[in-house]
Amino acid sequence: MTIRFPAATAVALLSLGLPALADTGAVMIVANEDYATLRDARGARGMVQLESTFAAQGFDVDIATDLSTNALRSALSALGATLREGEDERVVIVFAGYTVSSDRAVWLMGTESQTPDFASVEGYGVRLETVLALAGQLQGGAVVALADYGFPDDTGSGFRGGLPPVIDVPQGVTLVRGQPAAVAAFLRDLAEPGTSVGLAAQGSTLTLEGFNPPYLTFLPEDHVGAAPVDRTAEDRQAWQAAVDADRLDGYEAYLAAFPQGLYAEQARSARQRLMNTPDRIEAGLALTRDERRAIQRDLTILGYDPRGIDGIFGSGTRTAIRGWQGANNFPATSYLNRDQIFELAHQGARRAAQLEEEARARAAEQEREDRRFWRDTGSGQDEVGMRAYLERFPDGIFAQVAQDRLAQIEADRRAAAQARDRAAWDQAAQADTEQSYAIYLQNYPQGAFADQARGRIEELRRPGRPNVDFAAAEAEENLMALPQFTRVIIEQRLARLELDPGPQDGVFDQQTRRAIRRYQRRADLPVTGFLTQPIVARLLTGGVIDILR
Repeated sequence: MTIRFPAATAVALLSLGLPALADTGAVMIVANEDYATLRDARGARGMVQLESTFAAQGFDVDIATDLSTNALRSALSALGATLREGEDERVVIVFAGYTVSSDRAVWLMGTESQTPDFASVEGYGVRLETVLALAGQLQGGAVVALADYGFPDDTGSGFRGGLPPVIDVPQGVTLVRGQPAAVAAFLRDLAEPGTSVGLAAQGSTLTLEGFNPPYLTFLPEDHVGAAPVDRTAEDRQAWQAAVDADRLDGYEAYLAAFPQGLYAEQARSARQRLMNTPDRIEAGLALTRDERRAIQRDLTILGYDPRGIDGIFGSGTRTAIRGWQGANNFPATSYLNRDQIFELAHQGARRAAQLEEEARARAAEQEREDRRFWRDTGSGQDEVGMRAYLERFPDGIFAQVAQDRLAQIEADRRAAAQARDRAAWDQAAQADTEQSYAIYLQNYPQGAFADQARGRIEELRRPGRPNVDFAAAEAEENLMALPQFTRVIIEQRLARLELDPGPQDGVFDQQTRRAIRRYQRRADLPVTGFLTQPIVARLLTGGVIDILR
């Protein structure tokens, strides 16, 4: 079988002409660390270091790193053909990487995997039962080892990240699973002649299922491994290939092939240097989707736009992080470490509390002005006064009262208007110009709509208000696609601020829109009645502060 390494070093290492080994058995090690769209399964590729352990005992070892689902199927198919056609008495299949499971099956995930559903999961992973059936061709000499990394994101409905509590294992097959370090230690012990499966797992945290004979050793005590070969020249060539590439996977490939090689210490130092880059330090924090959303909310509150609060760190978030780091005398790497995350959260909470206090003070002043203006315009007893009130405070404390009374006045006026008066008014209102209302007043100076006409003429003569693009504001809110539970939290927050959003059911009706406009006025923001990303961040953060009080 063929030994495979990552692309950067595969050609260099494979061209060295590894010696043929004794026919002890077959080993396939699949290490999926570099996933295309998911967070890397850090350390999975370290499992390839087991190659030298098994090769020293004469096993024919196949190493495959970062396989897609189709590539994993092809590798398993090739192994199956080898087992059917060969004379191997033992087989060891090792998988290190992400797994998901449901109530019916377990999948080993390829490197192109995304969050699965029942329609896509077969395209993202290979079923564990397929691997177990393949191993079952050598009953009594088959071991399947899973270094389980779970799954880095929330799985779809009906799935869970990682392996289930119990797995049905075919007869004559041993399944061992657990943390990568424990699995690697088990396999090293198992490769020692005279060691049984149970003895290799003794004292570990591993879960052992299936075939576990107490007195049958995996390799007999008198087993003789492969004769040692002088690989100094190969060692030097492999090291030079790793240095030329100067990549993490290159150094790991060298260590996998030569764990005690001439340059092993240098390779480990180089690997450590590359692992301590800002992006890898952040990746090592294993931030959850919710933790990433919290970071994006803090950036938004502090005035650094991440272009979305979705838990995905794209170019917008990286630019926002870089801007915040520069303003706070941190190296502008666009990647965060633990101390920076704590500082960002502290600043975000402090700024949120400051904005909340400013909003409270602004709300109190607006309420005093609202009540004073209502009183000065007649407390709802005069149509002109009510219209003046609604013009100044369209979502004010008494807005609903004024609108109801004006609606009743309009209804009474319509009932009393004569047909020609009504037609003339409708014609003037349709044109909605000073001239059309002046013609109406000339013909009906005492008409049922005379006061409305005069009021509208006065409005048309005032300096124009700034135009608000309500369609664009609505489109911006729709683009956020807020889930219903988030809308309910926003309505609860508006109610807590005494802005009267109506029923807290996640449906943004006219009453909710009025509450949003009231909030926007308090916060000295453009008044549209529609939400923006900064407003959502402030409302959600304020809700968290209220809960903690």
